[in-house]
Amino acid sequence: MVISRAHRVSVEAEGIDARLAWEELVSQDPSTALSKTPQWSDCICSSDQFSDATLLFRGEDGRRLILPRVRKTGASLPGIYSSPPRHWNLGADASGFVSEGGPASPYEIGALIQEVRRQSGLRTRIVVGGDDARAWASVTPPRTYSIARTAQVLDLQGSFSTVWSKRFTSKVRSNSRKAERRGVVVESDNTGRLIPVFDQLYRISVDRWAQERGHPVTLMRWLSQRQHPQSKFATVARVLGEQCTVWIAWRHGEPIAGIIVLAKGPRATYWRGAMDKERASGTGANELLHRCAIEAACASGRQSYDFGLSQTDHLKRFKGTFGATEVPVHVYYLEKIPTAAAEDRCYGAAKHAIRAVMRLAHAGG
Repeated sequence: MVISRAHRVSVEAEGIDARLAWEELVSQDPSTALSKTPQWSDCICSSDQFSDATLLFRGEDGRRLILPRVRKTGASLPGIYSSPPRHWNLGADASGFVSEGGPASPYEIGALIQEVRRQSGLRTRIVVGGDDARAWASVTPPRTYSIARTAQVLDLQGSFSTVWSKRFTSKVRSNSRKAERRGVVVESDNTGRLIPVFDQLYRISVDRWAQERGHPVTLMRWLSQRQHPQSKFATVARVLGEQCTVWIAWRHGEPIAGIIVLAKGPRATYWRGAMDKERASGTGANELLHRCAIEAACASGRQSYDFGLSQTDHLKRFKGTFGATEVPVHVYYLEKIPTAAAEDRCYGAAKHAIRAVMRLAHAGG
């Protein structure tokens, strides 16, 4: 791939030295996705073992561009970078570059990719979504390892009444009304007060997911505490403040389901969800939770509600009942030594082996 001289770029600053320019670029464009802001990087670095390694680029025309990036601290292998790391994705609201004066062109993206590949370090993992994903697909060098995913995004343009009548299916409308008739009450908070309630539901969900996926419950509990501890939810609520809303559905004084929704500019993003399936089953609580969050997003002038990446076909169908449509998301690995593909294959084989052992244990039980 040949990039014209006019689109060559160079690294001007890294990490904390890039912070001031990064904040300036974000302040110039209120529509900048949350995943591309210093605040989201602060959430990651404050609650996980990462440090800020953001790159500030300068084009020959003087234009500044930012790649939000973090570095794993205390890792056995140095030079492992992520934008963002695993378990910090925000659906279609993915990373990519922040550019001064408008979106980066495909030629600029190609030049930036080349420069990132030249930087020291073994690997940079970059997640891009929506229009960024389409632009990256057109210029990414051949043989770059990537994983194609999809997010589901609901268009909120028009009043909530339009979303309710034209985009929600009759099933969502019916279940929302049923939830209210059955005494489900929804509470919201953006001070962090409801984080412990949500975390209680999340731990109940972890046990259910382990059983559904054929994984050892003890292993799933351990992984969830490493990847999604309560302190992580609390940190996001603290750093983002009013941009982070916890929604809890109650019935008979007991919490039965909850979601965390993040909002910035034109986007609202469903980040995490959990429920006590035994208590929530058949109540319509999940439909009512999202209905309330979507109505609030419409009232705040948001233009889209991102349901995030779907792990199962069941979740994909559920999100589709709200009228959400699929948006491309790609995970790219810019590597000096190509190991990501082999690691993914080993990870998949390990999961398959665990399921097989669990099936044998149940059969012999």
